Amino acid sequence: MREASGIEPVADKVELRRRMERIREELPQSLRPLCSTTVCGLAASRLGALRERKGKPLVVLGYLSFRSELDVRPLLAECRLRGDIVLAPRIEKGTRRMRLLEMSDATDEASGSWSIPEPKPELPEWPEERLGDIDVVLVPGLAFDLKGGRIGYGGGFYDRLAQRFQVAGAKPGYWALAFDEQVVEEVPMEPHDFRLELLIVPAGMTNMTGNA
Repeated sequence: MREASGIEPVADKVELRRRMERIREELPQSLRPLCSTTVCGLAASRLGALRERKGKPLVVLGYLSFRSELDVRPLLAECRLRGDIVLAPRIEKGTRRMRLLEMSDATDEASGSWSIPEPKPELPEWPEERLGDIDVVLVPGLAFDLKGGRIGYGGGFYDRLAQRFQVAGAKPGYWALAFDEQVVEEVPMEPHDFRLELLIVPAGMTNMTGNA
């Protein structure tokens, strides 16, 4: 894939979030469906190879794209078509914990916390003791770099989820699907932050670990 954009590193995460949210919001509406189709197609191909190596359907933890995020719903639909188990997070407002619920159909979507689309609350929850069965986690975010760095929205939801995986001894692949314009030179990261395994944008894919 092409090199990262010329956007310089920003030490202040708050400023970087503001900058990248503005950049993403300003992307032409006419290009968004094409970008989504291209990225989801690349991701589907990579999941197909993983599925073939595993020899059975996958367990994929996705999310329901919101506002100016690249739409990953086509990939989730393709996963269901291939027989994969598709999970998506629902936030408990009180505890801010992510419940991982199984979505067997696109109609399982509803408005959730902070009006963000989430799975319906009555859907089956994935057991904590089976976190190790999850093959891939699709991680949303505002900015990414080519070393596996990511900056999210500041809520820490995926950082806490990564800690749950670590406690369970689970090692899913963390993948990000994004627009080319979201790739920057460097994302400020803390030593404890998890890093992406695979970054997929319309220009191509970057594998950071060699495990995907």
